[in-house]
Amino acid sequence: MVIFLLKIIFLAITTSWNLLTRLLFTAVANLLVVSIHAFKVPGEAARGALEQVAEALRGCLEYFLELLIEAVKTLISTVFDALINGVSGSAVFAGSAIGGLVEQTRTNLEGLLTDVPELLESFSEMISTMVSDLWNNYKDALGYVTENA
Repeated sequence: MVIFLLKIIFLAITTSWNLLTRLLFTAVANLLVVSIHAFKVPGEAARGALEQVAEALRGCLEYFLELLIEAVKTLISTVFDALINGVSGSAVFAGSAIGGLVEQTRTNLEGLLTDVPELLESFSEMISTMVSDLWNNYKDALGYVTENA
């Protein structure tokens, strides 16, 4: 249960980081492109700026909706997994209460040792995803500036 909660926390941190960096890099890229266009022709710059803002908002909204859909899918999946685990755990416990307690104690001690690598793996995956998202958002913003400048 603790690992499940930590995985949800890691997912929230990773998603927030990705959203924050995407928003930051997109905003900076759009401001840079708008500034470049402002020095060209003022009329074109105003029209271009409005189009850029609309495009940035549309892109951020699409991205946020994709993240929201992914989070809902993950939540539904984990709820079903927890429900299946709960039902199967209840059936085993009802079958042999005393043997189940002894086995559960042993399993919990083993589980404690096996959860640590899983926790470390989840944490390292979160850090890796955050760095990867930062780099991809940076490259997207840089590509946007080079295409539209």
